[in-house]
Amino acid sequence: MSESDLTARNVAQVGDIYGRYARGDRGAVLGALAPDVRWSSIGGEALSWAGERRGRAGVEAYFAALDAEVSQLGYEVERVIAQGEWIAVLATVTVRYRGNGRECRYAKADFIRMVDGRLADFREFYDTAQACRDQACH
Repeated sequence: MSESDLTARNVAQVGDIYGRYARGDRGAVLGALAPDVRWSSIGGEALSWAGERRGRAGVEAYFAALDAEVSQLGYEVERVIAQGEWIAVLATVTVRYRGNGRECRYAKADFIRMVDGRLADFREFYDTAQACRDQACH
């Protein structure tokens, strides 16, 4: 498969995953994971969902920690940039913090590596300092 064909296939697949996730279908993400997926969310210990996790169980732990702190109200993909196995997704997420009821909107960038049609590497970046302030981290 040529790199341009691989890029097109991965963009289509990631677009489908993100579209379904934005509509509340988390199973689309979990079903696309490679068995040894590396999942990373930046941030310090104050953000319970932050850190690096491995495998489906690790990704499920990430979502459990995230769900304990926030309710996701919206997810909008703004741009997808890709080359071969790597896809960058620029998006905006809107959440409500369970602890204080504060509704917040964040720009974020996700970097994804697809290997053999499976999500093998996920790295998310956003303003963690602002998230900590919004959550009223200690």
